[in-house]
Amino acid sequence: MSFAGLATMKGLAVRIFGAFVALLWVSVGQLYCGNVWGADWPRYRGPDNNGVSAEVNWKVKWPETGPPIDWRFDVGTGYSSVVVSEGRLYTLGNQDNVDTVYCLDAVSGEKLWTHSYECATDANEFEGGPTSTPTVDQGLVFTLSRVGDLFCFDGKTGGIKWHVNVPDAASIRMPGWGFSSSPWVDDGRVIVNIGDAGVALSVDDGVIQWSSADKDAGYSSFVPLVQDGETRLVFGSARSYVCVDSRTGTERWRQRWLTTFGCNATNPIIVDGSVFLSSGYNRGSCLLGFDEGKPVVLWKTKAFQTQLASSVICNGLLCGANGAVSEGAKLACLRLSDGEVLWNAANERLGGLMAAGKYLITISDDGWLKVVIPDQTGPTVISQFKVFDEQCWTVPVLCNGRIYCRGASGSLVCVNVRSRN
Repeated sequence: MSFAGLATMKGLAVRIFGAFVALLWVSVGQLYCGNVWGADWPRYRGPDNNGVSAEVNWKVKWPETGPPIDWRFDVGTGYSSVVVSEGRLYTLGNQDNVDTVYCLDAVSGEKLWTHSYECATDANEFEGGPTSTPTVDQGLVFTLSRVGDLFCFDGKTGGIKWHVNVPDAASIRMPGWGFSSSPWVDDGRVIVNIGDAGVALSVDDGVIQWSSADKDAGYSSFVPLVQDGETRLVFGSARSYVCVDSRTGTERWRQRWLTTFGCNATNPIIVDGSVFLSSGYNRGSCLLGFDEGKPVVLWKTKAFQTQLASSVICNGLLCGANGAVSEGAKLACLRLSDGEVLWNAANERLGGLMAAGKYLITISDDGWLKVVIPDQTGPTVISQFKVFDEQCWTVPVLCNGRIYCRGASGSLVCVNVRSRN
């Protein structure tokens, strides 16, 4: 072979090797900058509806001063959490009796678009402002106000595709603290917890597909449950936890669950086909099994009462905020097999929590963000720092190496916990 031929072969080999390295670099980049951080967080409680993130490559040990804060933004009063989809963050807040839907760049905090509308607050609503969290589905953003205004936005531009005041359209009353469920999007329908057992509207134009009785709604969001080959939705009404066929609204079963003020606010938790329920106001918790499709109470206890924040499963244990929020609910752990409360952490006041791997990410009701490992004997705090100084009953969100925290007075904070920056 000639020198020219050798040179050509050598050049080809270099190019092939270079292409391989480039491909490897892209793959590693995607691993660390994309999916390794975890999926997007497109709805309340995340893609799996359980408050658990799949992210593993994030910093759990922080300096005493805390991890870097990438940005802060004032979104106004409220308790809405955040959702993140395709690099954009969505949430809601209220200022001067005006609700605003915010779309921010999830990395920089830059405001991309907003939409505002009048929505009066009420002294009965604590700090006031919206409590529902947006839902993102196929590029559309769905939001629900306290008074039942349901919007469908183009997620990129903020253009309104349609808007319906659902209680007016369905002739349904408003409960005492307004509507707070996050919209559920399923097979061309957007479903909201309005009325005794929900209302479904067409994703395309907001036309009502099915409705329920004119009774007080509960305050929980929807959790899917597969039974008898059918995807159903379980959620809290004012006086029961209800299961309906998401396609038709047909009620499949109902577990009577009475609380003071008709306040069933926490999401059910599905565990191996069983359903865990919990409410505050001296109600307690129970685990439901099923006999020929009907719910059967396997155990119940008043020793574990979650008023607002939904619990999570972490390290095989159920962890949640036990007690009244007005008295400082505490981080507690319950064994699902028999309902025994294994511990109540007297020093861990809790506003909201989520899980990622073996860790809990908690935020106290006064703004302390923490990483905690729970086990049978108690919680171990790995890291903590004060992220803001205001009331917080909103669940933190870990997404793509960042933790988003929101206070009731309007502080939205992006905390950088990426292991590679």
